Amino acid sequence: MGRIRSFLKLLAISRIAIFGAILTTFSFLAYFTLLIGELFIFTPNPYWGLVLNMVFPAIAFAGLVIIAIGILLRVRTLGAGLSPAAILEAHAKKEQISPRYYVQIVIMLTIINIPIFGLISYHGYHFTESREFCGELCHVVMHPELHVYEHSPHSEVNCVACHIGEGATWFVKSKLSGMRQVYGVLTDDFSRPIATPVHNLRPARDVCEVCHRPEIFHGNSLRVLQKFASDRENTRTYTALNMHVGGAGEGYKPHGIHWHVSRDHIVRYYASDRRREKIERVELTTADGKKRVWTRPADESTPEYFEPEPDPDHESHGEFRTMDCIDCHNRPTHIYLDSGVALDRAMTRGDIDPSIPWIRKFGEEVITRDYETKEEAFVGIAAIKQLYEEREPEVWNAYHPEIEEAAAALEAIYDLYVYPHMNIKWNTYPSMIGHPTPSTSACFRCHDGILRDEEGETIRTDCETCHFVLARDERDPVILKMLVAE
Repeated sequence: MGRIRSFLKLLAISRIAIFGAILTTFSFLAYFTLLIGELFIFTPNPYWGLVLNMVFPAIAFAGLVIIAIGILLRVRTLGAGLSPAAILEAHAKKEQISPRYYVQIVIMLTIINIPIFGLISYHGYHFTESREFCGELCHVVMHPELHVYEHSPHSEVNCVACHIGEGATWFVKSKLSGMRQVYGVLTDDFSRPIATPVHNLRPARDVCEVCHRPEIFHGNSLRVLQKFASDRENTRTYTALNMHVGGAGEGYKPHGIHWHVSRDHIVRYYASDRRREKIERVELTTADGKKRVWTRPADESTPEYFEPEPDPDHESHGEFRTMDCIDCHNRPTHIYLDSGVALDRAMTRGDIDPSIPWIRKFGEEVITRDYETKEEAFVGIAAIKQLYEEREPEVWNAYHPEIEEAAAALEAIYDLYVYPHMNIKWNTYPSMIGHPTPSTSACFRCHDGILRDEEGETIRTDCETCHFVLARDERDPVILKMLVAE
């Protein structure tokens, strides 16, 4: 005990060191108190997590540094030019303690601190990798992305699995990028809506193909789509597609949709815009090194065609890019459906009763109005009941319980896909898969019948390249009866 008291006396010779000791002691005590509370008492909270895993550990570490600096500065002052070692030796003689004891104390404290900071670092690392940290901490900015993510096919996959992937290099890159994003949130300097695509994402082959292997997706896949017309009966029609998924490898030649990402060749394209929608050039390099190039003929909008080697750091220029999963599956997780598609799915599931006359038409009318806030939107959507009372009183009298349930379902649809505070409206984030829509050219960015090679041949545009149509917008398709019978 005498030796410890002597060490504390040495610590006490500097007010700066005392301040550092108070910081460290308080931070450690607060950290472990909150940790126990989070594990057994409190409901987990991202803001408590921020304080627990980042603020208190930073204060504790700063306290240790301040202790060392305080003692060093005070020792030099008291020693009148003597070295710190000489001052420690003089202090030790006065207290009848060997100078080596101070070294032993430092080693002992270091041994104690290493596992403590190791535990804190481990807990903090997992906190920064959690969906709570990614989606809830910056609530205003990330709430839309978190909300649609929770309803996506990848909702059980942590954000970092796709946004960072494995390895230390991209982990460090992501944290440096995150610091810039935090600064943007604190200074209210961020895009509304968040711009896409994100150009500094890790290549999809490093993340998507950890779970998905395009080369083994062979054969065809049946898709049956249901649509409802905006007529009184909400007429239901079916479209049945035999999708040529395709792939390559294991004895198969590249074919079908996943031909684009086969390792047997390389497909590159040049997009003149940052959204990668205006495709000006497509290059195919086969395994034997042969290259085939399709270009967009110059016209009034592109008199000089395009710059063959654009500056990637200049926002007015586009980019050359090797195709990967994200070029088509651009919304694999953060999926924002079109209003019509969202309604069709809700009616298919039965969330909205398709037997209610005019529900498809009235439903789309109320959810696609321009609302300033979600609160205003919910009031406007609930007004569908007044809409029926005014336009179709007989329907309201016969179906008012079902209409009230439909109003709640319409509010849920709007709440999931539209966020006025971030300027996210219907079709702000369109999917690049499929046929053109008012908001995107999708697959027809390249398969438009305009891009031509040196021989004047265009990129294939025939329907059977991607699918075989078994039924198109039919009310009672024979093929479905055949499939059910079989």
